[in-house]
Amino acid sequence: MALCLLTSTLAAGELLAQTNERLYENLDFRFETPGARALGMGRTFVGVADDATAALSNPAGLSNLLEQEFSLEFRGTDMKRRPTASFGAGDSQAFGQFVFTPSFMSYALPFRRATLLLFRSSLQNFKESFEFGPRAVPRREAPEDGAFGTIAVSAENLGVGGAYVINRALSAGGSFNLVSLDLASEARSGTRLNPRNGTNTIASGYRWSGSAGVLFKPRRGVAVGATYLHRSIFPFETRLFGRFLWTQFDPEGSVILTGEARKVDYVIPARYAVGASWRARDELTLALDVSRVLYSQRVTSNFVVVDFIDPAAGLTASNFYVKDVSEIHAGAEYRFYLQRSTMAVRAGLFTDPSHPLRFRSGGNNLAHPANMLLDFRFNTVPDKTDVGATAGGGIALADRVQVDAAVSFVHDQTQFVASLVFRLR
Repeated sequence: MALCLLTSTLAAGELLAQTNERLYENLDFRFETPGARALGMGRTFVGVADDATAALSNPAGLSNLLEQEFSLEFRGTDMKRRPTASFGAGDSQAFGQFVFTPSFMSYALPFRRATLLLFRSSLQNFKESFEFGPRAVPRREAPEDGAFGTIAVSAENLGVGGAYVINRALSAGGSFNLVSLDLASEARSGTRLNPRNGTNTIASGYRWSGSAGVLFKPRRGVAVGATYLHRSIFPFETRLFGRFLWTQFDPEGSVILTGEARKVDYVIPARYAVGASWRARDELTLALDVSRVLYSQRVTSNFVVVDFIDPAAGLTASNFYVKDVSEIHAGAEYRFYLQRSTMAVRAGLFTDPSHPLRFRSGGNNLAHPANMLLDFRFNTVPDKTDVGATAGGGIALADRVQVDAAVSFVHDQTQFVASLVFRLR
């Protein structure tokens, strides 16, 4: 995500303002694997890909759909983050909100060697309000100010997916998507009684995107898949509010920039993944996925350096970066075959590596207070990789109606997903 707006102010030679970057630093974009079945199996599906949600996980798997079907999914997410916990005792506060949304719906129409799918999916539905007070900065006598704000982001896909059976062992597929984004945010440095500066962003837009995948079945019960999802870039404008440091204009003061517009980009990054599944027995399926998310794409040429907008700081977009990360997902499904129905239980594990915005010195004014403060704000909390767990189950009635549910747990997020599938004769 390249929408990272940073603000600060200076008075009487002393830094006073906490950056609004906290709002955007907390907007932690994650790719969520659609489907209750996939979620229950540790978020694996690239090598399984045998239901409609394959349109996003691996569109080549749509070739596994042999009958017309409608599917519907709902997802609830409870996110509670403590992003400032490592800055000192008493500095930890939980931010976040519970969001419930219809996350996937589709209609599948199979043909002799091909399958067509119309679908709508939720890529991101995020809401957060935050507020925290002044924090002590090492090697600096005065604390930096607190900050407060709100943000709401909704990104949805409307798409057409398809797959074609090339031969008995190989299928290929893809999807063509119209991605819509609605974003509203307001952030302020200082306190609610004394807001110093900030940014306001209200924007919406549409962009085209797509994905492609292959699924190879070298032998009965074994499948290997690979997929790629293209990034989406939304160019917006944000407007500044308040008083900002500007030493070249007035060495003893600041400048008011309320209403000034700046170009920014919101980026949904690209992702590629490989996965495999093995049906070890009629009742047991094992799956493993490895994915690479290109979070570095969040910083673009339109990255706005508003924090320490003062030209004397010498800051540019090259002083900020986000690392790409790799995720590992593993899971299993065990089925119970009854007379007119099939029941299943599922479980899995997944890694959740952090990918925060970082600051690096170079080309900027190292003597300016911005260098020390930005290093403190962006580099104090170390990178880490958490491990999450998932569990779920489902039932298929006469192979016509299928109901699944799953839950996942990781350090800052709990999710619940329920899905329903109707297969038509």
